[in-house]
Amino acid sequence: MRAGFPAASCLFFMLAGCGYVGPVLPPSPLIPNGITDLAVVERGDRLAITFNAPARTMDQVAIKDFSEIDLRIGPAVTPFDFPSWAAKAKQYPVELPPPNNPDDPEPAPISIQLPAAEWQGQDVVVAVRTAVKHDRYSSWSNRIALHVVPPLEPPVATAEPTAQGIALRWTPQRAGLTYRIYRQSAAANQPVTVGTSDQPHFVDTSAQDDIDYRYTVVAAEQQAESLPSAVVLAKLVDKFAPSVPAGLTALAGPDSVEVSWQRSPEADTQGYYVYRSVNGGPLERQGALVTLPAYSDRKVEHGKTYRYAVSSVDKKNNESDKSAPAEAAF
Repeated sequence: MRAGFPAASCLFFMLAGCGYVGPVLPPSPLIPNGITDLAVVERGDRLAITFNAPARTMDQVAIKDFSEIDLRIGPAVTPFDFPSWAAKAKQYPVELPPPNNPDDPEPAPISIQLPAAEWQGQDVVVAVRTAVKHDRYSSWSNRIALHVVPPLEPPVATAEPTAQGIALRWTPQRAGLTYRIYRQSAAANQPVTVGTSDQPHFVDTSAQDDIDYRYTVVAAEQQAESLPSAVVLAKLVDKFAPSVPAGLTALAGPDSVEVSWQRSPEADTQGYYVYRSVNGGPLERQGALVTLPAYSDRKVEHGKTYRYAVSSVDKKNNESDKSAPAEAAF
């Protein structure tokens, strides 16, 4: 018993005094996650490139600093593979983003403008990758393939209010272009797209009365676009009358002449004025505004001929011309 005590106690104290450490983990390879949001637009004579540099490595280690951002543009190859393309692609320097917060890393937005002239007329591919340590690159990003076209010129635009809305016109360029129309009011933080057109004109039917608007127009072709046109100002002041009522009829009844017409299509029409002529005399307005497209004339006498015309009136009291007349003998 005494001879075995030291060995047993030693074993006991060894077990009691040693904590479980677990397996030893290898150091992180520090390979960044790949970029997935690369975007490229040919804008004027420049290639506008944007993406977000990743915040973490593939094994979720926070990235504080990058050692390199490898952005390349090169001719498209068929069939495409990154090694063949990268061997011939041109590398462009990219300024590294400021150090990230390692406790709460965020993707770093990158925006670059590069000359497009040397790639004009070519089909090219753009891609980017990053490194935290030299020679430990991420995978290549999503690749952007585009055909670089001659620069599109900013349109020269004008704007004027019309009965249908604010009408914009601009100088046409080469065939096959699409034009994007942007509008901004004083209450808006930035312009919004209000429409597109494949012709050098557009009517903004959504413009509201008595609001000052700033318009710009951008020409576009595939992944290329012009710089915006100079800003044109416009304000829709409703001085435009509704359309002239159509389909006027007048029918003599037992004790009245019933007059009816088609409802005016404008949403801001508030009513109609009825005009009457007796036995070829001048047309005179009959009473107040009527809201329905019908009128019952009970102030009639047998043996007389009545001629009627109708105008439409909007909420700003703009009155249309009189309709074609309708006649009834009572």
